[in-house]
Amino acid sequence: MPLNELILYLSFVIGFAITPGPNMMLYLAHTFEYGRKAGWATVAGITSAFLFHIAATVLGLSALLMASPQALDYIRYAGITYLLFLAWRNLRTVQWNPAERRPEVPALTAFYTSGLIGNLLNPGTALLYFSLIPQFIHPERQHVLTQNLVLCGWQMLGSTVVNSLIVFGAGFAGEAFFQNERYQRRIRVIMSLLLAAFALKMLFWKN
Repeated sequence: MPLNELILYLSFVIGFAITPGPNMMLYLAHTFEYGRKAGWATVAGITSAFLFHIAATVLGLSALLMASPQALDYIRYAGITYLLFLAWRNLRTVQWNPAERRPEVPALTAFYTSGLIGNLLNPGTALLYFSLIPQFIHPERQHVLTQNLVLCGWQMLGSTVVNSLIVFGAGFAGEAFFQNERYQRRIRVIMSLLLAAFALKMLFWKN
C-alpha cells in the first residue's frame, strides 16, 4: 500500500477510534471505577473481538449480515440488551461509600470478557469493516486476501493503541474517583446514562 493511502486509511481508523461509542463508554466506565488495568483488560477484549469481525469479513459473513436486516437486527438487539444491563449494573452500586473501602475488584478476565462480548454485539464494528476497508482494496494489484488482512491488521493496531492511550489518560481521573464521593456518584450516573444513550442509538440504527 502506498504511504499516502496508508496515512489516509489510518486517519480514518483513528477518527473512528476517538469517536465516542459503546466500546469507548465501556472501557472508560471500567477505567474510572477500577483503574487502568481494568480499562486495558477491556481494551484487550475489544481487540480480540476484532479478530472475529476480521474472520467474518474475510469469509464474506459481514456482507451476508449487511444484506440480511433480520440477522443484523438480532445482533443489534442483543447488543442493546447488553449495554442496558451494563448501565443498570453500574448504577446498582452508586451509593457505596469510598470512606469505607473500594468496591471489590473483579478479576481482569471479567473486564476482558465484557469488552469481548460488547464488541462482538456492536453492529457498528461490522459496518466499519464492511464499508471502510473495501474502499482501500485494489483488485488490480492482486492478492486481495492479503490486502484485506493487512488493512484489518492496521485497523486493530491503530484502534488498540488509541484506546490504550485514552485509558492511560482516563486513569488520572480514575485515581480521583475514590477520593470524592460526589464525583464518583456523578461519574457513575453519567457513564450509565451514556451507555443507555448508545443503546438507544443502536435501537434506531439503520444499515
